Amino acid sequence: MAFLDILNIPGLLGTDLHAFKRANVYDKLDLGLAGVVALIGVSVLILNGFSSPLTCVPAGCSSSGTSTNCALDWTYQSGLCKNEVLSLPDANFHYLLVVLALLLVGLLTVPIYWGSNASKELFDNFYYIWAKLKNGDEECKDVEWKRRMHFVLDQLKSGNSLTTRYALYHGVALVLDLVALVVVGLYTLNFTDLGLDPLGLATDGSCSNGAFTCNIPNRNLFKWFGVLTSLVLVGKAIVNLKCLLFSLGLPGLFGRNFLIYANQLNDNSGEGIYNIQTNPIMVLLQTLLVVLKLIFIAPIQWLVAFCKFYARKTDGPKEIIKRLSATNIRAEQKETKKVEKEAKALETEASGDDDAAVKKGDAKKEKPKEIEKPKEEEKKEEPVSTPLIARPAQNWSDLFFIIDILSYNIDPCDLILFMTKINPVPGLENKKVNVDISYLDTSNNTMVVSHTDAGVIESLLDTELATEGGLQIVGWLEGPTGIMWSQRTKDSPKNLAFAVSLGSTYELVSAVYGRGRMLARLQNFTFQCPQDTKKQMKKYGQNIPLSAFISQSLFQKFSSDQGSQQKNE
Repeated sequence: MAFLDILNIPGLLGTDLHAFKRANVYDKLDLGLAGVVALIGVSVLILNGFSSPLTCVPAGCSSSGTSTNCALDWTYQSGLCKNEVLSLPDANFHYLLVVLALLLVGLLTVPIYWGSNASKELFDNFYYIWAKLKNGDEECKDVEWKRRMHFVLDQLKSGNSLTTRYALYHGVALVLDLVALVVVGLYTLNFTDLGLDPLGLATDGSCSNGAFTCNIPNRNLFKWFGVLTSLVLVGKAIVNLKCLLFSLGLPGLFGRNFLIYANQLNDNSGEGIYNIQTNPIMVLLQTLLVVLKLIFIAPIQWLVAFCKFYARKTDGPKEIIKRLSATNIRAEQKETKKVEKEAKALETEASGDDDAAVKKGDAKKEKPKEIEKPKEEEKKEEPVSTPLIARPAQNWSDLFFIIDILSYNIDPCDLILFMTKINPVPGLENKKVNVDISYLDTSNNTMVVSHTDAGVIESLLDTELATEGGLQIVGWLEGPTGIMWSQRTKDSPKNLAFAVSLGSTYELVSAVYGRGRMLARLQNFTFQCPQDTKKQMKKYGQNIPLSAFISQSLFQKFSSDQGSQQKNE
């Protein structure tokens, strides 16, 4: 399952309906480097064989080969000298590479992050919302569907399961890479002629108390394959370190750009929609506290919970009744006071006729005192506002983990626009022609059209597209002579310039583009250029705002409508 998730084989075969891939380029690179280590191990095993070859000859043959003993076959003696001459790296280097390859590739089969049903379910929940909103299904307008969407989003905002699993997987992979790098590096130093042997594993190459001199023909082969494996493991460790730093949730660093974008989103009241911790020092401290709690405190909590469960110690009915009665003490006290007041009032009414006046007078004097006391007590017993827990930082939430992961495979502009659909933030569709800034240059009859600002979403898209020219407005005019394409102005790349004819009516068709793709379609805008611009030039100068045309055309239309009504009457 892990290989299918990373390689996205169902998507390549056309059997997967998902429009995005869970694995980013670093996850694929990690898998590819693990495959390279496996390929190196298999190659060394094939070239060397299951047992490292060894050639031993008498000691005198190394200086001169004229002796008859040098021409004899010493294969049997070479086999006897293997245990004495071959060092641990010489005898087991090919097996070491195979074992490391199995460990590196086998880690992917452990359902920590890849192959985990919990991780896949969270991605499927996000994809359900993503596909519906991106395709603009009619179901998205249903109130019950929106409620379900908010429930799913709330689950993704409050959970951090994906971040934890991703960090755990790449943390284990990084430790394994470093251990493999150290072992392969020590073995490779043993194969060199530099005389570096930190573990003291090298031998002098002699056997039978120096009677035979032995040579390992594949020693040079081991050295270069060891260097190559070390370089691959260094690259793999860097990749896993980068993925581990991705899990830290540092805004704007190591691929967590959408944490910066989310921190700038505000609702209609001006309050932040998300609670993002932007101080990197605080983020690191909170991460350290979580790791320490997971190592030292969590096991104790699990042990206590297990002991309670095993001892079957739960709250009995007596404890529950006590807690309920303790919460209702104040309400019972107020009820007893009311009953006492009613009893006193009945006693005063049941008194005799002779002492009625006196008792009534006494009651009038005592009543305000009795009424005042409970009022003072009620004032003292005013309920205190319930303290609320501060919202936790959402740097490690599953929602932003998924969005930042998908930003490697999907255009970030689409993800920014997606955030406008799940949050109360105006989108690019609200951009309109700004009639106060748009103007007609009477010197060359050029209409310069400018649009209103879409708010924070437009600024976020401009930031994302800063290295590619930012957002662009693309459009044309449809008039009496056909389609008229726009030209760019030097003042602003978002302004459109058209050569128009006075007295003609035009309709502007425009859209917002980014990276050569249409991001949003804008509403069409119709206007009519005046036949005579002398009056407007006296009032506004050379550049006449578009608002002057609209007010004049509306006035002319209103006058013509009134004239037609009078003729009909």
